Amino acid sequence: MIIGLTGGIASGKSTVSKILDEMGIRVVDADIIAREVMDSREVVEKITDEFGEKILDENGKLDRSKLREVAFSSKRRVELLNSIVHPSVIERFKNEREKSVTTGEILVFDIPLLFEAKMENLCDKVIVVYVDSETQIKRVMERDGSKRETAVNIIKNQMPLSEKLKRADIKIKNDGTIEGLEKKIKEIFSKF
Repeated sequence: MIIGLTGGIASGKSTVSKILDEMGIRVVDADIIAREVMDSREVVEKITDEFGEKILDENGKLDRSKLREVAFSSKRRVELLNSIVHPSVIERFKNEREKSVTTGEILVFDIPLLFEAKMENLCDKVIVVYVDSETQIKRVMERDGSKRETAVNIIKNQMPLSEKLKRADIKIKNDGTIEGLEKKIKEIFSKF
């Protein structure tokens, strides 16, 4: 069984993934796969062609914070970046899905842009983790060292959380303690 795990940025998906990993459930993290894809020479060249060399550091490597500021300045730029990165990421997830069919294991696909990338069809069930918007903004600023404006732009350029919640099979509000979150997750996964 494939469980898709998504939600808004800074909603606590990484914490949920960590809890699942500690429970012995294998999690495939889209952010890790996307970083690997974005480190490939071919993809860096495509990104640089579209966004300019200002998104590179002094060693010619991708500077993710500079890219984030440039890419999330408009919806069109976000879509352009996604069109470069998503095809390779989707292919990797398709390969993981095929492997899980033969083993029969429960596998969690941690994909922040699950719906945006139209990857929900790879999943049997979808869990959406969410928090209120002000909590999201504060967490993005703290986590990434982003300015408030950048954090707001990142959130604004994602699918509205209300839309993700409509599409969810299971909703987890992450507004309490880690222990409370762990209890919710164990209860949900005891049913699979």
